[in-house]
Amino acid sequence: MPNPYLNEPNEDTLRTIDEKFAPVGDDRFIYSLQQKKWKPEDIHGFISKLQISYEYTELEYKRILKLKDTYNLDYPSDHKLYFDTAIKLMNKIHSTLASYNNIINGFNPKKKRGKKYKNDIKSHDRTALFKGAYSKDMFGWDPYDERSVQNLYKDLNDYLILANNVLKTCLDIIDEEKAIRSDPELAYPLYENSYNRSVNNNRKLIESIDKANVNIDNCIVKAMEEAEDVKKLIASMFHEINHADFNFFCACKKISDGRKAGLTPDELIVFGKENAEKAFRLRTLLDHIMELTEQRDDVIGWKGMLAGKFVMHLLFWCGWDGRKNENMLRCISMPCTGIIGVVKMGAVMTEKRKLINIDNKEIMKQQSAFNQEMDAFVDSFSKESPQETN
Repeated sequence: MPNPYLNEPNEDTLRTIDEKFAPVGDDRFIYSLQQKKWKPEDIHGFISKLQISYEYTELEYKRILKLKDTYNLDYPSDHKLYFDTAIKLMNKIHSTLASYNNIINGFNPKKKRGKKYKNDIKSHDRTALFKGAYSKDMFGWDPYDERSVQNLYKDLNDYLILANNVLKTCLDIIDEEKAIRSDPELAYPLYENSYNRSVNNNRKLIESIDKANVNIDNCIVKAMEEAEDVKKLIASMFHEINHADFNFFCACKKISDGRKAGLTPDELIVFGKENAEKAFRLRTLLDHIMELTEQRDDVIGWKGMLAGKFVMHLLFWCGWDGRKNENMLRCISMPCTGIIGVVKMGAVMTEKRKLINIDNKEIMKQQSAFNQEMDAFVDSFSKESPQETN
């Protein structure tokens, strides 16, 4: 007989089963057992099935716990292309649902001759194990071989407890997803992390599209521009966009934001629209880098390239946090292409490590003096910075 719990894969089915997955009391268990009139060999056979079911369900429980740790961390989701979360999770716990169905079939009383039963969730379960009235037996365990029946009772409840944990974990994942979708404060950090990761992973593609100067038209970007509450819109779209569409959206948004602010994709990643002026000042400095080499003897280093120590101070002038940042270094190296070489990030990090041997006050004093000189150098030029457009 088909499994009705797999025929109706949805959240309601999960919650219906979850309400039943609880240890069975001994009186209800004995009453259900009496309805079956099982022989000893039937009991031993069912115990074997329960033990096998327990092993499969235990494996699914470990997998679903692992999934719970990551499922709601990523803003886009490829599962939404075809299935909702409940269907995906029910596919993950196929053995658990099949085993539960076997328990129902095993304890269901025999069909009355000529009577038909629907194969749906509500009418499928006709046992006294989980619902309905039952009569307490005056003899209790006495009529049965105590060991085999007790083993069946124990194994049944052990399985139900484990299966209940599986169901509750699935529902926890669904409830967490709903909570994120309804709370912009929960959704926005996940969106930001996924957005930044996508932009960094597709940097070269974004640069190529931007250089081609093609028209960027994306319905999600447009919706965000027109939304009264962007964060609320972002929350409502949690797990509603697949990775391919999200990556395309990220590329379009990064290029669109950069063009409006007059920034390159790398500059937008490093400085953001709110610090666009700093990016423009760096451009001015690099446009006149050869003039700066005539004023300072620490600009040129190994093989005629910008010295690692100078680049380190220049990065700190830009607001560098001291961690490896290839995007920020590209904001220096790209404008210098064809003019002067720039050292790699490794050389910069080597100079930074040398600061360990210098007193913090001296480091701050040197950097402050460097910042003042760079500001004065940039201010000496009358070239206007690009203006941000709305």
